[in-house]
Amino acid sequence: MKQDHISYLLALHREQDWAAAAIACQISQAQLKKAVAEAESEYGCSLVKTGTVFRGFTPEGEKVVVWAQGLSEAISTLKHVFAVSNSRKAIAPLLDRRSVSPKRLEAPGADSQEIDLMIEAALSAPDHGGLHPWRVLVFPADSRARLADLFEQEKLRRDPLASSEDLRRAREHATRSPTLLAFIISPKLRMRVPEREQWLAAGSALGNLLNAAHQLGFGAIMLSGERCFDVLLCSELGVESTEYLAGFISLGSIRAAPPQRKPVMLDSVRAFWHSGEPSVETPAKSQVCLDSAASNAISESQAPR
Repeated sequence: MKQDHISYLLALHREQDWAAAAIACQISQAQLKKAVAEAESEYGCSLVKTGTVFRGFTPEGEKVVVWAQGLSEAISTLKHVFAVSNSRKAIAPLLDRRSVSPKRLEAPGADSQEIDLMIEAALSAPDHGGLHPWRVLVFPADSRARLADLFEQEKLRRDPLASSEDLRRAREHATRSPTLLAFIISPKLRMRVPEREQWLAAGSALGNLLNAAHQLGFGAIMLSGERCFDVLLCSELGVESTEYLAGFISLGSIRAAPPQRKPVMLDSVRAFWHSGEPSVETPAKSQVCLDSAASNAISESQAPR
């Protein structure tokens, strides 16, 4: 049976009227009756009771309708499955992205043009006011030895009794990755855009940069740690007192694939709001959260840079 014939029979079963079914199928009554006659000829039996007005389906017709309904539902299910599959394929690069440890990276790293492409991707991230409250610091190959010295000095300031192995690892953090960048958050002061929204814009830019690296075939990860709060190190890197050294981005070719990400249930990060239902948090709890967030923000702003 032709697919059009199936849809025509289902419309006739749903509308129980020749004229209404024809309108639903966007054809004339004559065309609809001709299609039903062709289906009856194919099956070798009457499917619709005879008469000038629609009087229902014959027992054989009812069986065909049940079959057609099941087939229609199966086709709809398949279309949905294919649509979901195509949707996942469309965003596969985002679903597949993993942070890759520097230990799993090797040369070659990203060249200057590829780094520029990543930064261009970062510039396309959502950004209230187009302030671009962030910047990227690139460490050329000939600067890594000096950076290693700075990392070693920072480690000694933090831990004067650090072992030679600890110092070696600190230096390695500056030299191991084929490509190394620093991501600096630079909130624009006295702007109409709240600082917290500028931080969100910076985070979006960082996400775009890392996703661009993934799309270009590189492994990437951003690591922070206590050194990002060291005043002398930040000063040596040119980080202003109003800026924040968010971390160091390691880039390179993937030598060994990272482990699979642990599955996370969507319900752990998603909720549905329904009007009239009590809020999950009481106003008092919400105020405590706001006060805590404000306190943390003040503490961070007063932390030594």
